[in-house]
Amino acid sequence: MKYGNEGMDLKKLLLFLIYRFWIIVLAAVIGAVLGGGIYLFHNVVLENNREYRAESKVYLNFAPDETGEVYQYYNGYTWNDLMSTDLILDKTMSYLPDDYTAEEVISATLAEILSDVRLLTITITTSDVERTARILEATDKALVDMGQREKEFIDIEIIKETEPKLLVTDSRLLQAVLVGLVIALALVLLGMALVYILDDRIYVPGDLKCVTQLPFVGFSFTQETDELGQRFQNDLEKNLEYLTQETGGLTTLELGKDKDVSEQISNSAQADNAILLVIPYGKIDRSSLAYRIEQLSLRKCNLAGIIIKDADMRFMKWYYNHL
Repeated sequence: MKYGNEGMDLKKLLLFLIYRFWIIVLAAVIGAVLGGGIYLFHNVVLENNREYRAESKVYLNFAPDETGEVYQYYNGYTWNDLMSTDLILDKTMSYLPDDYTAEEVISATLAEILSDVRLLTITITTSDVERTARILEATDKALVDMGQREKEFIDIEIIKETEPKLLVTDSRLLQAVLVGLVIALALVLLGMALVYILDDRIYVPGDLKCVTQLPFVGFSFTQETDELGQRFQNDLEKNLEYLTQETGGLTTLELGKDKDVSEQISNSAQADNAILLVIPYGKIDRSSLAYRIEQLSLRKCNLAGIIIKDADMRFMKWYYNHL
């Protein structure tokens, strides 16, 4: 753990996320679809969770009242309470079959005065289309009877009545979609962070510090490069020239997972020249490199430095954007 206190390369982490941004977008889309799909399956496809809603518009024709007390009494808040009292509920139940309960009717009914105190909106919501229609019909009849019975009204008239409709979406669908999206984003970001932490492959010189104090000599490229690549190549050539003069000669040792370590170490130990390690970009992990360096050091090999070959130029441009 000699280098255990080395900080995280946040720039490399950011580039890691940018390169895989499509995964984040795809996960967000899949999460949103799954969240909305599960909600719709639970509330629409499964018959027991379906909801049907029907609505009626009721016109309240009040009798003349100079005091205005009747209008104050029959306000929006009171109407919702009145629907569950004997004044209306008893009549509503009389128009329904015996298998309907008062509790069912009360929980299914919503009465609202939205704007005009003379216009009452009745909304019935149940899990069955037929029961929704019957409760609405019975409620409307009970209100008409009330208009004929109570002295505060001239009459009560049903001016509009809708058929029960399946509630496919509501505000909770959006919430389900957002919850699915957020959960998916959190999981994929956590997963990518773990992948980044566990990925100890070597990409940049900073990755070498966790393994060895050998100097980083430079990047080498086997393909044609642009201006930045040429600058890297020039720096490498100058560093190699300096090391050759300092050590008297260099022997290149290329490390890779497909290489025979024992044979490489044996040949390198016999050489009098200093050894220059060459590792492939992003293909060898720190643990493997540390093991091979220890083996070379044990056999008294003179290690001069490390080269990273075949680097991704697009990554290099982002990482060394101010070079």
